[in-house]
Amino acid sequence: MNKIYSNTEVAEYLQNISTAYEIKRKNIFKTVSYQNAADTVATYPKSIQEIWQKNPKDLDNIPNIGPNILAKIDYLFKHNQPHPAVIKAFKNIHPSVFTFTKIEGIGPKIAYKLSKNLKFSSDPEKSLTELIEYAQNGKIRNIPKLGQKSEQLILTQTLNFLGLGKRMTLKQAKKTAQKIIDYLHQQFPEIEIIPLGSLRRQVKTIGDIDLAAKSSDTEKILNNFVEYPEKIQIINRGDKKASILIENYVRVDLMVQPSENFASLIQHFTGSRQHNINLRKYALNLGLSISEYGIKDLKTGKINTFDNEEKLYNFLRLCYIEPQKRTGDKEIEIAQECYNESIKN
Repeated sequence: MNKIYSNTEVAEYLQNISTAYEIKRKNIFKTVSYQNAADTVATYPKSIQEIWQKNPKDLDNIPNIGPNILAKIDYLFKHNQPHPAVIKAFKNIHPSVFTFTKIEGIGPKIAYKLSKNLKFSSDPEKSLTELIEYAQNGKIRNIPKLGQKSEQLILTQTLNFLGLGKRMTLKQAKKTAQKIIDYLHQQFPEIEIIPLGSLRRQVKTIGDIDLAAKSSDTEKILNNFVEYPEKIQIINRGDKKASILIENYVRVDLMVQPSENFASLIQHFTGSRQHNINLRKYALNLGLSISEYGIKDLKTGKINTFDNEEKLYNFLRLCYIEPQKRTGDKEIEIAQECYNESIKN
């Protein structure tokens, strides 16, 4: 009895062929054609196998499925195994490669490099667990052309793929952030520390936790931060920023800036992506460029810095926009109208 294949399974089969062709440096057009076919099948509204059962040639009418790809699908449905040419393409590629390429941010070449430099089980679930362990133990960063940033990306995305990097409720995130802030205040009671991103905007669920500290004593604060007792791993440690992984696989980033840049820093990392895009466009119309270090006058090159966010927004001829409202909706237009009204009075 022939196996029943879902469109997801057929798409995965085609995606794996594309992956194998990319690793073995086959014709780029072949690689792309199988990728496109996989994308089409994955979202196709009707069962590919049911269409094939009625008339295999009808598959040729589906976008991105030409004669060569149709032949591979036809063989799979008839024989319940990959086409001989596909088996040949899969030769010497560890099964874990096809598992890892399902993870966002891990392409065929990185997955293949991981399989060649580290030992993995053929079982998909075990290989993912092993990948996390290798990343947590700093084994991936030593692989040529990967490094620490790639290692962190692989760890974060694999955890997310497995659902371990789950989003927290706002209440949980506040509690976790406050615990870290309290820890830092034990050593640095006078410094101002503010949550950023979705936590500052009071979004219902939170992924990572971002914090900003106002101080010129960057090195001491970051050194203290990376020694946080409940950390699982130090992700990275730079001159102005450090990142750690804490219990429940939550990533926490701490950025430190002196008082003259602090307002720009927290403004830059508070709003939603769309808010920041809209604000940059608005500023450009005024001949200004916004960054985490200040607002640059594009004509003179002067960088303006601010004591607080209210002054920053006022400099842009806007009323202050509360963090919760920085969503990328109509807040800039509303703030502009507010400011224009205020200067009339």
